[in-house]
Amino acid sequence: MKLKHAFMLAASAVLSAAAFFGCNCDGNSCSDDAPAKAAAKTKPLVVYWTWSETHNTKVVAEMLQQKTGADIKLIEMVTPYPSDFGGAAQAGQNDLRQPKAPAIKEMDLDLSKYDPIYVGTPIWFSTYAPPVRTFLQSYDFKGKTVALFCTHGQGNPATFTYLRDAKAAVPEIDYFADVFAFKGTDAANAGPALDAWIEKVNAK
Repeated sequence: MKLKHAFMLAASAVLSAAAFFGCNCDGNSCSDDAPAKAAAKTKPLVVYWTWSETHNTKVVAEMLQQKTGADIKLIEMVTPYPSDFGGAAQAGQNDLRQPKAPAIKEMDLDLSKYDPIYVGTPIWFSTYAPPVRTFLQSYDFKGKTVALFCTHGQGNPATFTYLRDAKAAVPEIDYFADVFAFKGTDAANAGPALDAWIEKVNAK
């Protein structure tokens, strides 16, 4: 009987230990919600569109991905702009006059997994390229911080209307107030300025 009693006590102790170590305890109660909390974690996402042969926006987007550990996605048009500058510029101007254009390919994105979301574009006519506007209009960014970045030519970043036009197109998005703008021909040297901007985004 003593042996049987000792065995039962030992078994009870093992079960109690398993119950204790199998959950999070705060001294008063236990919960097994660790997997749910882990699933709720998000990571950054970089989304961008590019047209030119130099792909300066791509250079900055990939640099941003490397610095933040983000996933990265390219915005692709259903019908791409012409390969010549004149044709692309004309098509882009036409699309900017339309409230929702051009059509872009579906990206199979689950935005619940991401935050912040970095959205990049070359500057066209002092604002975003139309495919980027379509992207912003196509997804639900509720609860997400959207930080805009761009590459540009000789224009003065102070005159760009990227953020203003993005707010007008999709006002419900929580846009980060500071747009990262960098000269396209110097994109390979954007690292230090990008570091400072990322730090500000993360501090939001």
